[in-house]
Amino acid sequence: MNHTKVWICTGLVLCCVAIYGQTLAHDFINYDDGLYVTDNPHVLAGLSWSNAGWAFTTERAMYVHPLTWMSHMFDCDLYGLRPWGHHLTNLIFHALGSVLLFLVLARMTGGLWPSALAAALFAVHPLHVESVAWIAERKDVLSMVFWAGGLGAYAWYRRRPGVRRYLATALLFLAGYLSKPMVVTFPCVLLLLDYWPLGQVDRTAALGAMARKMARLTVDKLPLVVLTAAMCAITVVMQMRGKNLGFANVVPLADRCANAVVVYVLYLVKTAWPFGLALYYPHPITRPAWQIAGAAVVLIVITVVCVREMRRRPWLIVGWFWYLGTLVPVIEIVQAGAFSHADRYTYIPHIGIFIMVAWSLEELRQSGRVSAKAVTGAAVLAVACYTLVAVRQTSYWKNSETLIRHALTVTADNPVARNNLGATLVAQGKYDAGREQYEQALRLDPRYVRSIDNLGALLFEEGKTAEAMEKYREALAVKPEYVSAHVNLGRALAKLDRYDEAEAQFAEALRIDPESVRAQYCLGQYWVGRGSLDKALDAYEKVLKVNPRDKQVHMALGEMLADQGKFEQALPYYSKALETDPYDAHAWYNLGAVLKGLNRIEEAEAHYRTALRWKPDFPQAHNNLAEILAKSGRVDEAMAHYRRAMEIDPRFADAHNNLASLLATRGNSREALAEYQKALEIRPDYVNARLNTANLLMQLGQRDQALPHLRKVLETDPANKPAREMIAEIEAPPVPRPQ
Repeated sequence: MNHTKVWICTGLVLCCVAIYGQTLAHDFINYDDGLYVTDNPHVLAGLSWSNAGWAFTTERAMYVHPLTWMSHMFDCDLYGLRPWGHHLTNLIFHALGSVLLFLVLARMTGGLWPSALAAALFAVHPLHVESVAWIAERKDVLSMVFWAGGLGAYAWYRRRPGVRRYLATALLFLAGYLSKPMVVTFPCVLLLLDYWPLGQVDRTAALGAMARKMARLTVDKLPLVVLTAAMCAITVVMQMRGKNLGFANVVPLADRCANAVVVYVLYLVKTAWPFGLALYYPHPITRPAWQIAGAAVVLIVITVVCVREMRRRPWLIVGWFWYLGTLVPVIEIVQAGAFSHADRYTYIPHIGIFIMVAWSLEELRQSGRVSAKAVTGAAVLAVACYTLVAVRQTSYWKNSETLIRHALTVTADNPVARNNLGATLVAQGKYDAGREQYEQALRLDPRYVRSIDNLGALLFEEGKTAEAMEKYREALAVKPEYVSAHVNLGRALAKLDRYDEAEAQFAEALRIDPESVRAQYCLGQYWVGRGSLDKALDAYEKVLKVNPRDKQVHMALGEMLADQGKFEQALPYYSKALETDPYDAHAWYNLGAVLKGLNRIEEAEAHYRTALRWKPDFPQAHNNLAEILAKSGRVDEAMAHYRRAMEIDPRFADAHNNLASLLATRGNSREALAEYQKALEIRPDYVNARLNTANLLMQLGQRDQALPHLRKVLETDPANKPAREMIAEIEAPPVPRPQ
């Protein structure tokens, strides 16, 4: 490779880093990242023979892409759930795909600078941000590497025909398909490349002779065509089995075709002027007649021009048919999902447009009609502008909230975005704001099952169990096989002690999806609640059989054992949870509590401090650390942590009670009584706070005021011995003084 090519490759990589380097500080998002990584037990368990087998046989996500699954597994082995590593892999694959595209185009065409321009546009175009900045879209960047490699192998085969080179092409095609089924159009693109730039057709010959030659070239691709047919059949069957084609019943075929015509042109418009880019575009169902007619005219005109120029400027027809053809699997005539189009779908189709642009500019540069410097400057300016826009677009992918709020600013009537924003807000503890988003999503789409279920989950968290159950049943009326609603309904029924009905819901969830880790986990929690610890252990072990690293189950097993006082047995489970996620503040906190139970006080203190390092606003960790500090005589520091716990959670009754006890030891009786009172306002049945209040009042000689507190304790706990003894002391007749 000459020095110029090395510099161009370096420049392409630097462009990718300039745009997507920022993603190393980005988080996972709550749209499909859970499906592919964060909530996928097989992926979280890492790469193994059993999980590789699962990757080749699973119908999760309703696509065949085992290489994508395995790449995610390998990332989990390398990085765990640290998102920067997963983003880094996407960046590497995108940069590699861009470099390979340049090298392959340059080798096939001999055109160094137009190849560089086409690859640069591919590397930096803002429409590709979705494919690179979204961890769940690993399938795009991975399939592109195999796609570009397959083009190079085919060009090699054309220069030196042979079985090995043909087989290499077929294997790379298969690898691309096993990364993302959208690459099924690969054989059609090879036929286009035969026309130009591989020169397998005499473009000066009569049309009939050219057609016969193209037919013969098609014949030698029959093995690839047969492979394509099989791939298409598998994909359609999986989509049907996953019931992902149901939206086609909402959108008639004529409207789907009309949408496809408009979307073809919409992608072109956004290629030239990348505006209003969003994660999800709701389907309009019907398009205005003027849009359909205008788009059809544009497509016809471009096609006519390309056909007329097919001999003089073959790159036009090759690039145009590349664009039209590679979009066919995702143009939504066969409606998969409920959206109208997606930015990520342009990832490989865009190459055709960039070929048209790059070689047309090269022709203009060499023609002398326009200054070569002006053409070069325009190309460089375009790449620079697209880079700046892509940097901005990538910044929206920082986390779920920034991404979804941006989507809502550029799309109207978007129930998916409303639902996901609601989930993000609820996760932040902003329940009212989350509820508002769920309700807006349902106003836009009253049958949107995810929002119905999420609204039920929110009501359940607020203690409105009956209302939550109504929502779960409503979700199941819309989609009877919606696993999440069955699991949530089971949890609600268990809370109401309707155990047989709850078990039936968990069983139904596991019938629909035997691999549902959440159903097994919630079933384990259910058995813990009923005191059937052996059955709980069985449910948890089924999860660990799929994913031995499952942090949630290790935490649950640790808590189950700790609640029984089996602290030594609980220790390894919390330790395993921390091996999976060393930054989990709750795991550090729970491990600290177990160590405290084992009287390993110094270690417990260190673990509480680590929990606060990863989560400074963790009130329970502040409270427990303060207890240790108080017992070791570091009272001022302990009081500071109690106060911090109450700042974070003003309704944290334990912190108020504990601070009051410290204040009492320092003689601050009035302030102590005020803190005890706050604890009792929060929890009127808080026995320990009432006993402490009564004890302090008795020390202050206010026995009559202490008595109502002690009687209240006996209402809550009739057998409470300290309360009875204190009442007896108060009510005992005074001992007469000796005369």
